[in-house]
Amino acid sequence: MVNTFEETGEILRYRELLRNLVLRDVKIRYKRSALGFLWVMLDPLLMLLIFYAIFAGLFGRSVGQYPAYVMSGLIMWQFFSQGTKVASLAFLQNRNLINKIYLPKAIFPLSVVASSSVHFIFSLIPLFIIMLFSGAKLGLNLVLLPFVVGIVFVFSYGVALTVSTLAVFFHDVIYIYDVLLLGWMYLSAIFYPVSILPWKLQVLMSFNPLYHFISLFRASLYDPSLLTAGHIFSGVAFAVLSLLAGWIIYCRNRDRLIFYL
Repeated sequence: MVNTFEETGEILRYRELLRNLVLRDVKIRYKRSALGFLWVMLDPLLMLLIFYAIFAGLFGRSVGQYPAYVMSGLIMWQFFSQGTKVASLAFLQNRNLINKIYLPKAIFPLSVVASSSVHFIFSLIPLFIIMLFSGAKLGLNLVLLPFVVGIVFVFSYGVALTVSTLAVFFHDVIYIYDVLLLGWMYLSAIFYPVSILPWKLQVLMSFNPLYHFISLFRASLYDPSLLTAGHIFSGVAFAVLSLLAGWIIYCRNRDRLIFYL
């Protein structure tokens, strides 16, 4: 427990480094791109066009404001998946810094998730445009958006700590996690309504954290019917459990990381 408080205090003390790492991650991501930061907004739009062309005929009538439904699911999914996927390499890619000077190592996956949240904020712009044209109206639940983003951030950081720590000792974790993310995306009700699933699969869906996060995100934007106690409780529980698991795995292996980098 003492080490936990010490590490947290160290991260706060190195907050300027955290800010610089986030800026570095954002710049590197679009450094050689002709459109630069515009890809933050264009990427989900292009993904929307693909999903809409393929699945609108199947699920469009079952879901109101289908473009907004798909776009919101994609943006929330990308917030989580891109942050944790890049964070799987957080320790490996910063081995030079870690080996040369003392730094709170947990700051590296944190910076990646934080940079992913920056991309997420800018990707809200095309989402609001799609909502405007699809007839989905923002409601009073918009005040819950920071809460939703917060629990997804906490959940993502827990996963990032777990994956980045394990990847130092077992490089195969990086490739396994890529495959898991692909399957996870199709199991998260991004482009189809949960109501079309058999009852048993709907029950299993309740064990998918991203299903709850995406539902809460949609509830905060345009569909208040999704704001249920079940989604709120499950979202918070998964976020806390993820952070605890990730922090325990990281702390138990923190002193050994340097010998495997």
